Amino acid sequence: MHKLLPYLIVFLLFLAYTPTGSDTTMQQDIVVMGDDFAACAAARSAAAAAPDKRVLLVVPGPVYRLGGLGTVGGQNFTDIRLWQKQLVTQGSFGRWYAKAGQFYNTDRMAQIIEDDLAQFPNLKILYGYDIAEVGLEQNKITELKLRSLRRETNGTVVWGPGRQKVKGQVFIDASVDGRLTRLAGNPVSVGRADWPVDFLPAGEQSGAARQQAATLMFQVKGVKTPAKAMRIQDWEFVRDAKGSWGVAGGKQAFAADPLVAAFNDKFAARGLAIKPINAATNGRDSDVWWVNCLLVFNVDGRAYIRDKGSSGYPPDMLAGQLTVDEAWLKARRFLQTPDFIKVLHRFQVQDPATGQWYGFGQADLVYDDNGQPVVGQTMYIRETVHSPLSGKLTPGTENSNFAVTTGEAQQAGPNPGGADARNYRNRVGLGYYMMDINAFTPEDLKASGRYDWPVTKHLRPDWQQAGGQPKNPVYLPLDVLIPAKSDNLLVPGYAAGISSFAWAELRVLPNLAVLGDAAGVTAARSLAVKRNPRQFARADIAWVQEKLKQFGARLDK
Repeated sequence: MHKLLPYLIVFLLFLAYTPTGSDTTMQQDIVVMGDDFAACAAARSAAAAAPDKRVLLVVPGPVYRLGGLGTVGGQNFTDIRLWQKQLVTQGSFGRWYAKAGQFYNTDRMAQIIEDDLAQFPNLKILYGYDIAEVGLEQNKITELKLRSLRRETNGTVVWGPGRQKVKGQVFIDASVDGRLTRLAGNPVSVGRADWPVDFLPAGEQSGAARQQAATLMFQVKGVKTPAKAMRIQDWEFVRDAKGSWGVAGGKQAFAADPLVAAFNDKFAARGLAIKPINAATNGRDSDVWWVNCLLVFNVDGRAYIRDKGSSGYPPDMLAGQLTVDEAWLKARRFLQTPDFIKVLHRFQVQDPATGQWYGFGQADLVYDDNGQPVVGQTMYIRETVHSPLSGKLTPGTENSNFAVTTGEAQQAGPNPGGADARNYRNRVGLGYYMMDINAFTPEDLKASGRYDWPVTKHLRPDWQQAGGQPKNPVYLPLDVLIPAKSDNLLVPGYAAGISSFAWAELRVLPNLAVLGDAAGVTAARSLAVKRNPRQFARADIAWVQEKLKQFGARLDK
């Protein structure tokens, strides 16, 4: 019997967190939408900061696990960048990272997050539901009408029969698609629409613009690593503190291998390309690797097949853009193209000291019981929408209409005196990584005249002239969480108040978890003082800052 106990517990939790009635109403205080690290951090911090309030985390996906892209999506190569040999993205992420390592088993990371959230009796989780309609009263959200989701046998995610109403006082949009922010009527800027007009193609200079390329993570076996961590040419073979392997490399193969170039030339017209590789073992001693190298272009991360004909479907999609469902199916099919595995084998490197070859020269796809490649259950969407400070949604506003601007992210100082100085007083966290654009179109891969990676410096030569990569973390102000219209909505997800180019740095999961922590604590304070965050006094912000520090967040450089 004791061997069955863990499964019984999971089953009981499923029953507890999944409503069985039709059109019932849940009364909550704080409602969080999302499944990624930002959503989990927001729910956890809200529950900890307001133990007397009811917190609900709504997970909008067909997989009943927490962590989103970082777990069920297969992105287990954690994008961290140390500053002065220190990890600045602390708080919830710091705790999870300390337990899981940089390259982790995705099931273990999901369990770490679930265990962390399970310690709070005031926190409930509703799996497998998404927003169908938003109830509004003036500038406030009053309720969410939710519908259940399920994945059909062909892989498409569709609406299920379940319906659920949720009333709340404070709402948090920690989603990838910015769905709650959009459906609540807040203005958003799509993709890179705020870039200077000189760097935008003609078709993107008014209205919607392209979003960064998406990726579908997939599993392989047969990756060969050296006996110990080392750098060989442009390849880095690294082991984290837990003993798991991570690999990054392939820029030379991408740029100079004629077979790789021919592959990208051939499939670019179909909106697919292979890029230099990031990959990590699925935990210590695993022979299975999660791989990040397949770019899928022309994907609108806001769009799902199930929304067609409804207000949830974006009305301003560019011609030929794919929904997330279509992109997922297209990428999974493409992995089985013989050309793909052949070109993946070109991503290897020879150790000049020993003559041994390492990398993906003998890698093979991992298949599930149905004969399909094992892939992430969610697409790796890199960008969707951004919340401006006002409704002015025109090119050239990246440094004037966002709480975190492009200039602030790039030119942040080592102390409160940098380009991000205005954010210091109201700071709720630090964000730090490279400003990393994964291309918007296949043509971007040849922006220099030949295949070259990374593409950031070619797409934005003004950025290169201004110094290139950020040298310091950027202060994240409270305003980054506050949309232009909704008074009781906080946005630590993809729709946060960050310009598109600044998003290229802040989009990685550790930074989003920092924003999630800030949103959860801010929501708790809002309820305690009965004041919406837009009207916070200095004492309110100071309380949020102190509480975040108590929870392990880092606010100072």
